[in-house]
Parts: sequence; structure tokens; C-alpha cells
Amino acid sequence: MKKMPMHTLTAAALLMICSISAVSAEEAASPESGLYTVTVTLDPSDVTDVEVTGAGIRGEFLFYESNMTGHTDETGMLDGVEKYYPPCEYKPGMASIGGLYYEDMTLNADGIYEITFELPAGVYPYQFIINPELGPENPVMTWANVTTKTGEKGSFGFGEAGKNIAIQDPKNLPIHATLTGSQSNSELIVGDTARAPIADPAGRGTVTFQTYTDLNGETQSLGVYLPAGYDKTQPYPLIILSHGRFGNEADWFSQGQANNIMDNLIAQGKTRPAIVVTPNGNVFQEEEFWNFENYGINIETCVLPFIESIYNISDDVNDRCFCGLSMGGMTTMHMFYNMTGLFNYYGAFSGAVTPEMTSYNPENPLIHDVNLFIGAGEEDYAYDGRTFSVKPAMEALDSLGVTYQSYFLTGAHDWFNWPEIFEYYVSNVLWK
Repeated sequence: MKKMPMHTLTAAALLMICSISAVSAEEAASPESGLYTVTVTLDPSDVTDVEVTGAGIRGEFLFYESNMTGHTDETGMLDGVEKYYPPCEYKPGMASIGGLYYEDMTLNADGIYEITFELPAGVYPYQFIINPELGPENPVMTWANVTTKTGEKGSFGFGEAGKNIAIQDPKNLPIHATLTGSQSNSELIVGDTARAPIADPAGRGTVTFQTYTDLNGETQSLGVYLPAGYDKTQPYPLIILSHGRFGNEADWFSQGQANNIMDNLIAQGKTRPAIVVTPNGNVFQEEEFWNFENYGINIETCVLPFIESIYNISDDVNDRCFCGLSMGGMTTMHMFYNMTGLFNYYGAFSGAVTPEMTSYNPENPLIHDVNLFIGAGEEDYAYDGRTFSVKPAMEALDSLGVTYQSYFLTGAHDWFNWPEIFEYYVSNVLWK
């Protein structure tokens, strides 16, 4: 069997460097299955402050049978997921979907806890549960409920009396920003995916987190990706990439792996080397939504001048893009309608602005002159039936005669969906 290389995320001095994961993966005996045999391990000696008497893994290892037939129309959208399948029931053609799966780990002869999965290529968030004791489903915090290998549903407590302690993989710690960018999960990268680090280390860009002063005079953090071989004497295109509600500036470089996506696309000649900046939008949270107006003003008057003072960014509006997911997609549409001249490319992923929202500004003539892109997942709750849904936003744009591109894909409102949209967007839409 061919060994897969193990990689780690490259980061600069302002970051905690991610350690190499204690994960091994080999191609399965039947390559046509598209599965990789993956073993994840936990050394009890890496766990501090508690005696480890048992361990399990909790992560997003669930799949579903898709109804989609293509990416350019809306066939199969929101038909409903009949069943979430665990890894042991995966079949070719299934798609990943958000939701927590749990399975006990086994203590091997070397005193190491381990578990082996067969998984398709992709990136899977996970944690370890120390001294697990599965309880009943939680009716309030449904996001914490898990599905087990046997189909049992349940949840874990929150570290009471040395039980049910959730930790990141000590040997595969997630990226961490300087201020607000904490991450809950480690990320398991499996197989031949654009979200995996590029094989040649010389082709890998760098990620740092910088601090700047926002429009309220407060110190904030943002992430910056520089492509490999960044040359400060040359101007670069700019992508400002926003996370969603409850996220932060490290999301896109953790579960999103945007840096690896950019590295791979650049190496393949599918996009131009560009600088990617990830602000933290949650600092503008007001009740249900962010204050999109303040967020936009902050981008124009604080973020752009700050990064332009450090990096050589093209001043051509045709080389500038703003895009984001969920509430970041709503922010994108606010910018599109109200601050149109700042960027020539706008990409809204799983979130939009509809006519009932104050940011909707159909009278702005500039909306006909820029490039707009909208994407959503097949089972994405932001596709229809919500204030910020993609479908009514597209209907409104159609009524205005605004030209835009759309892209639909398998998946839901989750991190299996958004990186794939970003990859498609960067390689097929930007700078064209």
C-alpha cells in the first residue's frame, strides 16, 4: 500500500505552529472505492490533569445519499436527508454532511488508544472524548448530540467528575490566532483533496495573524495568507474572505484550509497568486445579525488601509474580491449593494440579502457593472425559507436584470460545503 505523506500547516512567528498529526493513512486495497484507511491515535501521556481510563473520537464523519444531478441548476435542492450514514456504511457516491459521529477507541498493546476508519478524501473536524460516558440526547443543545456506529443517539456531559472531557488532538493542534481566533477541533486531512497541503514545501504560502485598530478604536485581529514566493516589489490581487456567525478570523485557515486550496490552485495554474485576508466579523454582532454597515465601513476605512500599508496589493478594482460564508455571505451582498465600487468581485456562499432586508439597494446602478457569484449546498438551510436565503435573493436579482453566476453542490450549511465553493469560485470565476 502506498503511504500518504503527513503534513502540517505552515505558520509564521505570530502563530502557534500546528504539530504533525498522529494519523497514518494508506490507500485502500480497492482504489476504485475511493476510500483511504486512516488510523488516528491518542497517547494517554499527552493528556494532562486527568487519569485516562478510556477514550473515543467525536467528529464530523457522517455521510448522506445525494439527490443532485449537477452543479448548474437546482435539481434535488432541499429534498431532505433520509439517513445519516456512519463511516462503516459509506458507499461510493455519498456526500459528507455536518453532524457529529462518535466511536470508542481501542487501547493497543503499546498503551496507545487508536481507531481506524475507511474514509473518502476530505477534511474532517474531530475531538477526543476522555473517559466517555454516553448520555441521552440533549433537547436544548442539539448540536452536541452524536450518532454512534450502532445508530444510537446521545450526548456527553461537560467534564463532570473527570468524565466526558473533550480535547483537541495534542499532536494535531488547530491553528490559533493572536486574539479571537480560537478553534475547537483538530482537522483530519485525508487523501487527494485540494484542501491538503501541497506536496512541495516550497510551494506553500504562509499564514500570519496581524492586529490593527478598527473603526471603534479597538484592537482586532485578521489573518493574512501570502502566496509562496511573495515578492513585495510586485502588486498582488486581493481576496477578503469572511467567516460566518460565531466564527472568527482563523476559521478559513483551519476547517476551511483556504491556504492549502490557494497553494494547490496556484501550483496548477488555475488562479493567480493572491493575498487572502480574513477579518473577524463577530466583533460587529448586533442582536440577530452583524452590523453590516459598520463592517463595510471598517473594511473600507481600517482593514484596506492597514493591509495596503504592509503588503503590495494591486490598486486596480478588477484585482479585488470580497466573499464569505453564511453571515459573511450576507455581508458580501451588503457590500455588493451599498459599497459596490470597492471590489469588482463579490462571492456570497450560503447567505444573501433579500428585498425585506435594509441592505437591499436595487437603486444602485453599479450593481450591474460588477461580478456577483452565489453558491449554496443541496441541503443548505440558507438556500430557501429564511430571511437571508439564497433562492429569494436570486429571484430579486433576476427581477432587477442583474447578471450573476451560481453554483450548487452536495452538502449542507457546513464546512464540507464552503471550501468546495471557495475552490470553485477561485478557479473558475475570479480574475476571468
